Amino acid sequence: MKNNRFARAKSKMKDFFIRLKHKDTSFLIIALCIMLLATAVVWRYTSNPENGQSDLAENNAPNGDVQVHEDPYEDYVQDIIDEFQNAEKDNEDDDGVKTQQMDLKSMKVPLAGELIREFTIDDLVYYEAIGEWRVHKGIDIKPKDTLLIESALKGKVEAVNNSEITATEIIIDHGNNVKTLYSNLVSANVKAGDTVEKGQVIGNLGKTVSIEATDGAHLHFEVIVDGQQINPLDYITIE
Repeated sequence: MKNNRFARAKSKMKDFFIRLKHKDTSFLIIALCIMLLATAVVWRYTSNPENGQSDLAENNAPNGDVQVHEDPYEDYVQDIIDEFQNAEKDNEDDDGVKTQQMDLKSMKVPLAGELIREFTIDDLVYYEAIGEWRVHKGIDIKPKDTLLIESALKGKVEAVNNSEITATEIIIDHGNNVKTLYSNLVSANVKAGDTVEKGQVIGNLGKTVSIEATDGAHLHFEVIVDGQQINPLDYITIE
């Protein structure tokens, strides 16, 4: 009987980890903790001779019926699995679609051209138009054959801004705490709330009045993950 109970618990854990391997890797630590805890439970259960004796010596009730002891560890293992599944549900987004890790290397270069200024968040860059030193939180691309700007990934337009600092600026939310920013544009082909596809034209370059105006027509492009700018050149290649 003990072997049957152990087999049931083992089967539950096997099915659980088969489902786990298809989940987001953020649950890996939880899985390891569950595995260690389950191992300790099984060791304690199988190493206790009293468990074996109680299984082999079934108790007779006063009416002559046989009483079978329930396995407390089977419910315990199931409780652990239920907790994992509840945590998995909490990882779903507002639309009920499970969050998947985004492959940033699948980003499309928003403009074919020449790299004229790199990502320098740790160093200051002098902006002649305003006479100030600032960090450069993105990259600048000078156009080659077109002035059309394309979305690097599928997403939803969060904002379209206009100022003397950035000229026309478009921010796109791609989900998973990933956003892209396109500025120094003369116009936008989209508005806040629009859904855009990867490679869709979202704006146009031209002569602008911005802090980067002295560099001529070019795209200022930023990639933002978890609220922090990262180097776009880690994920795209400017030929």
